[in-house]
Amino acid sequence: MRTREREFSDTVALWHRDLARHAYVLCGDGPTAEDMVAEAVAKVWPRWRKGQVDDLVPYIRRTIVHEVYGRSRRLRVVRREADRPPPPPVDGQFESRVADRAALWEALATLPYDQRVVVVLRVVEDLSEQQVADMVGIPVGTVKSRLSRGLATLRTAVGSIDG
Repeated sequence: MRTREREFSDTVALWHRDLARHAYVLCGDGPTAEDMVAEAVAKVWPRWRKGQVDDLVPYIRRTIVHEVYGRSRRLRVVRREADRPPPPPVDGQFESRVADRAALWEALATLPYDQRVVVVLRVVEDLSEQQVADMVGIPVGTVKSRLSRGLATLRTAVGSIDG
């Protein structure tokens, strides 16, 4: 093992307990603290190897702070989205035209990817044919043909769906 690698691994091994305690105080959970230390060490290693880190332990501590903060921010977003009620059905909405919504989404998942993308963007997201063409990078005529084929498949699978 090269000297720089050995120095990194020796320092991490020597300070691991203190780094884990630092992470635990920040997040309040032992397994999560260990994960945060591991993530921080993995992120610091490439910078250390390139000689971009002068004082390793404080740098790892700061990285742990960023890891814990980022994790808590992501969890807040997930919780907020989970608590958000589903939007009320809008008259004329794609789902409201079909009696069995679960069957609709199952059928949609079986469409070939190119048709599914066009159906979702055009019908579910209510984009114009030109907007779909621009977004996907295909001609408007291709949007129309994929939409036609996709809706025909869905009509067969679940009943009446208007384009």
